[in-house]
Amino acid sequence: MPDYKNLDQVIYIRLTTTRTPIKRAYAGTGQSRRREKPSAHWFAKSIVEGIRINHRIERGGAAVDEAEIIGVLADELWKVSEAVAKDLVGIDANKRDNAKRTITSALLVALTDRYECTFFMPKYHGMGPSSYGRSGSGEPRT
Repeated sequence: MPDYKNLDQVIYIRLTTTRTPIKRAYAGTGQSRRREKPSAHWFAKSIVEGIRINHRIERGGAAVDEAEIIGVLADELWKVSEAVAKDLVGIDANKRDNAKRTITSALLVALTDRYECTFFMPKYHGMGPSSYGRSGSGEPRT
């Protein structure tokens, strides 16, 4: 079985860093005080954006449309119990972490059962080689 540690981490990080209003609407602790189904879509969209940075998601060797992946994850997010969703935005850090692990596991299973998820290292797009200690001629400064 392939190692999905990187995929697992991306999902977990996105569960943590998605904007609070989206998480509260998803959990039913937002302004309306009910779980709002569109919030699962926005939550899934945030997760997919994170995954696509360094993962290829394919089925039968062909890339899968982002909208399809968002739909799958939104459906899985909506299947999460209301209690777990509320723990995700609760005050107790232990319950929050357990909720993140539970949701991460469910989303990881949903993705890996349907698709081939391949991790790749993105190209380095830094500022170029260091020019520290160089004069304009390429010789070290003295």
